[in-house]
Amino acid sequence: MSVRQLVDPSHIESKLRDIWEELAKENKMRASLFNLIVYNQLGTRTDYIQHIIERVIEKFPCRILFIASDPEATHSYLKAAVSVVLAQGKESAVACDHIDIGATKETLAQVPFLILPHILPDLPITLLWTEDPSQENPLFEPLAKLATRIIFDSESAGKLSQFAQTLLHLNKQGKAIADLSWAHIHGWRSLLASTFDSEERVKELQAMSSVRIVYNDRQSPFFCHRNIQALYLSTWLQTRLGWQKKKIDITTEAWENLGSGTILEIRISSTEGHTMIARRIPEQPHRVNVEIASAERCDLPYQFLLGETASGQSLVQEITAPSTSQHFIEMLCSLNGI
Repeated sequence: MSVRQLVDPSHIESKLRDIWEELAKENKMRASLFNLIVYNQLGTRTDYIQHIIERVIEKFPCRILFIASDPEATHSYLKAAVSVVLAQGKESAVACDHIDIGATKETLAQVPFLILPHILPDLPITLLWTEDPSQENPLFEPLAKLATRIIFDSESAGKLSQFAQTLLHLNKQGKAIADLSWAHIHGWRSLLASTFDSEERVKELQAMSSVRIVYNDRQSPFFCHRNIQALYLSTWLQTRLGWQKKKIDITTEAWENLGSGTILEIRISSTEGHTMIARRIPEQPHRVNVEIASAERCDLPYQFLLGETASGQSLVQEITAPSTSQHFIEMLCSLNGI
């Protein structure tokens, strides 16, 4: 990243031109596939959000407009800073613009007018809203109107049912929506779909009477609601298989080498002796060992690759998704009733 330079908000583009004139001498190429607007209230998770943005840039260069509000500021301000980020480290030839906007509650309403001239035309606009969308904020509606896709972080939800209700309302308005926690469990959903991939296997799954999901309850300053991924996965199973009356047990373990809230194990069994156990391998935590057995047979265990589970990868996954997942909407409808 080039040195972050404070600049008068009216001089953002001219300062970026100055930076690029210098970078052109180093054969750096300016690139942007889309606009990424991020809104975050300054706090313990700000560095974490910045980190996952860096992971996005590694895959897809984009123009970043990072809006940070300070709810505890003692004086009003509206300030800006600019820098250029190299997409894949110091040796990369590809770079993109990073525009930081700092505001207080008194100046938030001015932010949309400030960022509008700096959105690259004819490119998609993704909004990453890292705060609770069910809480009123003067920025949300104007930024949501600009966005072609809105990605939320359910970790910010004060109450999951209200969070679900807000997202469903946006979906009815025609907005493409997504959630980082939903992306986190993509690998587990794929594992179950590929395991129970025949009519016979689906019938076995529907006949299961006991389900247990284990998630990582490791303490973290960035995650308070560590059970959300487990709740999402259990609710998705219930909505897909009509298990509303079946209880799914959710328990915890603590793994230091994996992110907080990450699913560690799924164990499904029936009174007839059918079992499916899928558990992460401690030495290779992105791999899952799968064991399937019945009263008559025992299949050979196999491994399933979940892939990376970092939030940056999850954000990339949601940015590149073609549309809102119908499974996600149906799961939200179920959560809305909690």
